[in-house]
Amino acid sequence: MKERELLKLEGTIRTKMEDIKKQRISVKDSGMGGLMNSLRKVDEALYEKILPEYKKIVTDYNIFK
Repeated sequence: MKERELLKLEGTIRTKMEDIKKQRISVKDSGMGGLMNSLRKVDEALYEKILPEYKKIVTDYNIFK
């Protein structure tokens, strides 16, 4: 994956995380699991950086608790 594609993937993930925070979209409907798995395959370090933020959002902002 090229650097540009990686940056686009990271931007998509961060945008969806923000949408979940603002409850515009649910965690289930966001497709974050697939995006995170794709990121993990491409860049493990970035995945490890984003994962704690993602886990916090899922526990704090999940609509279907």
